[in-house]
Amino acid sequence: MFRAYGLKSHIWNNNLRSILLLVFFPLLLLALALAFSLIWTGVTSDAAPQLGLAQALNAMPAVAPAVLGVSGAWFAVAFLGHQKMIEMATKSQSVTKSQAPRPYKMLENLCISRGITVPKLSIIQTDAMNAFASGVRDKNYTITLTTGLINNLDDEELEAVIAHELSHIKNRDVRLLIIAVIFVGIFAFVGEGVFRGLMRTNLPRNDHHRRSRGSQAGALVIFGLIIIAISYFFALMTRFALSRKREYMADAAAVELTKNPDAMIRVLKKISGQAELRDVPAEIREMAFENPRTGFSGMFATHPPIEKRIEALVKFAGGRENTESRYRRERKLDEKPPSLDNQRIRRNPWWPR
Repeated sequence: MFRAYGLKSHIWNNNLRSILLLVFFPLLLLALALAFSLIWTGVTSDAAPQLGLAQALNAMPAVAPAVLGVSGAWFAVAFLGHQKMIEMATKSQSVTKSQAPRPYKMLENLCISRGITVPKLSIIQTDAMNAFASGVRDKNYTITLTTGLINNLDDEELEAVIAHELSHIKNRDVRLLIIAVIFVGIFAFVGEGVFRGLMRTNLPRNDHHRRSRGSQAGALVIFGLIIIAISYFFALMTRFALSRKREYMADAAAVELTKNPDAMIRVLKKISGQAELRDVPAEIREMAFENPRTGFSGMFATHPPIEKRIEALVKFAGGRENTESRYRRERKLDEKPPSLDNQRIRRNPWWPR
């Protein structure tokens, strides 16, 4: 059902998944509401587990609207203000054409060639070589580049990265991932709140209380915590399930835009081992051009290995693993690409110090 055979079907699948996420996550939120009712009943009531379950189910009409209302309000705030949150978390700075003319002109040219609305451009001052796209609608789509990437890539290579991130926007990858990240954040917040609440709950400490209801309360609490853990697991797995294929598709779409698979191959080789965005939240690293932090031997990797991406470009896009850029052929071999004028950008009073 969800297998994408081309760029168009990939976009359709992403749109469908976005809709399903919006439908599926409220159901998980209701499961969280039931878990909260079970835990509350177990902590505050002397009822047997069966009766406690019945009480929790009867309380659902009162608990569910509150849970859905709070979560919906959080989703609305995150949906509308996520770009500002990303800028604060990464210390990125929005730039104009005059402040970063080289990458901005490339972005404009790529958008004009495909009739796409030009997204905003932001810069992060770091030696790491990475980039990411963010946003959920035309008004706040943003492509963020690091100074390390701009200063170390030639024109062909930088254009390939910008085309890759532009493809994430065009393919609706960004919107889908942000929706998933927001919902998983809701589950993490609710789960943490429940655990903190349990730690702060003052239960009676006498022996008679322990004998009369200790096991009953414990059964309800454990059952509620199991529901929370299962809900969070499914939410987390849903986010991971969105990941790896999108990078292959964005690489392919970038090659379609630039007609230069060799440039993308050179980029992947250059950034290997130099792409880590330190002190950046994991949710943002998942949106990046490359996320080197895999863990568990790659089981939960959000990006395919660089070697696999290069292999796909060679096999399906006609790329060559050993190639010299036209930029360096037409100039002196030791000439570096134009670096970003950092001093010009720092004159912006809003640049983080």
